Amino acid sequence: MGLLLANRSIQDALKLQQQTADLQKENNIARYTALQNQLNPHFLFNSLNTLIAEIEYNPSNAVHFTQKLSDVYRYVLQCQDKPLVSLREEIEFMQAYLFLHQVRLNDCIHCQIDIPPDSLELQLPPLTLQLLIENVIKHNSITTAKPMRIDLHLENNFLVISNPIHPKKSITSAGVGLQNLSKRCKLISGKDIQIEKNNVFTIKIPLCDE
Repeated sequence: MGLLLANRSIQDALKLQQQTADLQKENNIARYTALQNQLNPHFLFNSLNTLIAEIEYNPSNAVHFTQKLSDVYRYVLQCQDKPLVSLREEIEFMQAYLFLHQVRLNDCIHCQIDIPPDSLELQLPPLTLQLLIENVIKHNSITTAKPMRIDLHLENNFLVISNPIHPKKSITSAGVGLQNLSKRCKLISGKDIQIEKNNVFTIKIPLCDE
């Protein structure tokens, strides 16, 4: 009996060690992808062009834009070694990240957040919201005539993010970002993300208590 228990304990320890290694791998992939998204020439080109225009026509907002850009980079660097971050941190980061796009898109994209304050310490993988916001902007036509609204709320310990679908005709995607996010959520919480798609695209992210 003692040998059986010892063997089971060793197996459990090895399984936990493998899960930790898998999670670290997925986090490394996600961080690398997110950092690439932030630093790719297209993103920098758009950000710098927007900043130049703001300096010329709205200097006070140019200062704010520069600060938010700095906040985005700082967050990406700070969460590099974290498997989980609080919902509060992710939302603050998302607001800074979204602001950069709001300025560039002439304030045609907004986010409605309906989350109780006592739930803001629930946790999720870092840069989750960056990926989801980036997907919304990448796959949808966003104009003054077709503004975009993103809604965030909680449902049974899931973070629910939804947006209307205004598809761009020429955009295709392999869905690698969502696949990586799905793997990370499974490793951390044992639960998968849930996706619903009709006239509205909805994704549900499992949250952790600790």
